[in-house]
Amino acid sequence: MNTVGKHRFTIPEDTLSLIRSLARQLPDSQIARLLNRAGKPTGRGNGWTEKRVCSFRHHHEIAVYREGERAERGEITLEAAAQIIGVTAMTALRMIQRGDIKGHQLCKGAPWVVKAEDVAAFATCKQSKRPLTPNLVQRIFDFQ
Repeated sequence: MNTVGKHRFTIPEDTLSLIRSLARQLPDSQIARLLNRAGKPTGRGNGWTEKRVCSFRHHHEIAVYREGERAERGEITLEAAAQIIGVTAMTALRMIQRGDIKGHQLCKGAPWVVKAEDVAAFATCKQSKRPLTPNLVQRIFDFQ
């Protein structure tokens, strides 16, 4: 039975909170793609489109994503972090998984978000040229 102010076409609360969080990181078209990939249908059981995400955001008073909003919060993408450190994106992901760098992902398929200050601190430590191993007899060969 429906309660006052509710209708039968609702989405789960976790999907609503996911859309709220994704709206701070991605435009509507990418949110729709991510929700479809995650297998989260609309309240009527349909797939998500850019217009459906936009309408949903408007109905629930969720602000639209602004370009540069992530940078204002001091966050960068995994790819940008990898470029700063001087490694590939896969290596940067392994560094996050090991705990060398702090990063988070809202759900599988969502972009990784890393604090720019954490990457800068890691890059500074990396430049200090500490020995790769505790054995001081080993030498480092610099290949071209």
